[in-house]
Amino acid sequence: MKTEVIVVGAGPAGSTAAKFLAEKGVNVVLIDKEVFPRDKPCGGGLPLRALQRYPYIKDSDIIESYSYGGCGYTAKLTKVEVQKDEPLIAMVLRKKFDAGLVKFAIDCGADFIGGKAVKDITVKPESVEIKLNDGTLIESKVVIGSDGYSSTIAKKTGLRPKKEYIAVCVCEEIPLNKEIIEQFFTEKRLVHFHTRFQGINGYGWLFPKEQHINIGIGEYPTKGKTTQKKRPIKENYNQYFNFLKEQKLIPESLKIGNLRGGVVPLWPLKKTYSDRVILCGDAAGLVNPVTAEGIYYAMASGELAANTIVKALEVDDFSDRFLSRYQRAWKNDFGKDLTYLLSTTKRLDGDTDKFFNVVNKDDYLSNMLLGIMSGQLSPHEYRWKIIKRYIYLKIRGIFQTK
Repeated sequence: MKTEVIVVGAGPAGSTAAKFLAEKGVNVVLIDKEVFPRDKPCGGGLPLRALQRYPYIKDSDIIESYSYGGCGYTAKLTKVEVQKDEPLIAMVLRKKFDAGLVKFAIDCGADFIGGKAVKDITVKPESVEIKLNDGTLIESKVVIGSDGYSSTIAKKTGLRPKKEYIAVCVCEEIPLNKEIIEQFFTEKRLVHFHTRFQGINGYGWLFPKEQHINIGIGEYPTKGKTTQKKRPIKENYNQYFNFLKEQKLIPESLKIGNLRGGVVPLWPLKKTYSDRVILCGDAAGLVNPVTAEGIYYAMASGELAANTIVKALEVDDFSDRFLSRYQRAWKNDFGKDLTYLLSTTKRLDGDTDKFFNVVNKDDYLSNMLLGIMSGQLSPHEYRWKIIKRYIYLKIRGIFQTK
């Protein structure tokens, strides 16, 4: 079988790439090891800028609900709460959302193969060939690897490093009556974040949706040496689940159900392209290193990969040199945000309660921070505004106490 482009992995990155390619009249085959619809461990929070960039999502039925505010808590339970009249973040069920994105690609003309895994890839001088687990061979001019953290394409082409900075998480999507959701989270469906819950290097989250709530806990690698024995993440989740009940944030009758785990890369690969190969989304490590949100970056990288390949098809050049413009594209698009957010993670080890206490007294600062945490605002563009505002509030606080 021959085609122009093969996209491996039908998550947000792959489906978006396939959609944009098919819209340009490119012959594209989208492949995933799972049969869709399929679920994926994820909080399901979608930044509003994803809807602004891809309005066809907003116009469809794959958005479950919107949250109009949220509450953030430190380890000492210092609380910052923001409520807004406009949506802060969109909520999706990944099973429905990802299937919807695949349908967009199919409707634009992409061919979809579900339930078959890629076992190998061979890059030749004039083409690239992939081998599926049933022995099927598919040949194309270029391959997009959007097959997640454990990307076969990244491994087989030598783009994946031996050591990576990753986070692990466990979460579950729990069905719940709409009236009960509004009772606990109000009509604004307030989200909750608990940073460093019981000393973990990470955070717990509670996301209300239309008729589900998503509860999860994510942990980042510990920096430096520690004598503290690390608890299993499932044990941390159990304690967080019980804590939410104690705080009356979820019904007392709620029970832990279908708990699922996942791994998230937290920093881009050094190189996200090679001869006849481009990597997108989690396969390329394009994820927010503070919140581990990756849907927006996945879709954006899929779009940029498609644009690069359209140009490559026009000049019939799929060399490493030509495809390098893809990496320049995502760095110019959102790379500065990722760099700034990664530097921020290195400063999160201190006492955040003092910081939260300052933030909690200033609506302007708390709104900016929540906008960045929800993916609504660019951290790179707003970093100096936050720093200047924080310094101003600290100085003002010193003089007010005298």
